[in-house]
Amino acid sequence: MWIHLTPKSGNTKVGPIPVTTTEEKSCPPECSLKGNDCYARFGPLGIHWKQVSKRSREDNWTNFCNRVRKFAAYQLWRHNQAGDLPQRQDGRLHKSKCMQLSRAAKHTRGWTYTHYDPTNTHNAEVISAMNSVNGLTVNLSADNVRMADKYYKLGIGPVTTVLPQDAPHRGNKTPNGLPIVVCPAQTQDDISCAQCKLCQIKNRKTIVGFLAHGIAKNRLSKKVQND
Repeated sequence: MWIHLTPKSGNTKVGPIPVTTTEEKSCPPECSLKGNDCYARFGPLGIHWKQVSKRSREDNWTNFCNRVRKFAAYQLWRHNQAGDLPQRQDGRLHKSKCMQLSRAAKHTRGWTYTHYDPTNTHNAEVISAMNSVNGLTVNLSADNVRMADKYYKLGIGPVTTVLPQDAPHRGNKTPNGLPIVVCPAQTQDDISCAQCKLCQIKNRKTIVGFLAHGIAKNRLSKKVQND
């Protein structure tokens, strides 16, 4: 597992906080956004991600966790602007490596997102265990609002979902009536992740919605609407 830590992000949407990028093969086989629907494959981030995946800009997992352990108390940071959590050879989450990171980050205020299937018993146990440790919040990434309802019922972590690019900025709800807050960094020029911090809240009752963006936003919007 190869990963790159950027001590201070230059992305204005994220803000000046540490961010990480994990090699592409960390992404689970079940992720429906793999390939040309993934925004992280394009632009400057895509170039950086390719370099990390080629191991020309990387650190190994143990060294990375040791660096996280040295973060200042309550450090806000985003894990995986591209990539996902460690996996076993069978394509399921690697529990010992995932918990290694959670324990290293227990004094911080970090967050990440995972596309590993949380309805799989093993994956659910790992995600729940990670979220039981203070520090790093693992959000369940749903591909649409119906999936968001399904994930929320699991009760193992907060949930995010993809929304069509033209979805209204206010008043969105899932079919089961859960309120959806569209990512403020997408709708307000003066808000960044460093200021918002919503995705870091583990026990939130709202779904965070991300408007389809990037080069594939038109195709992704149609896909979300048709699912």
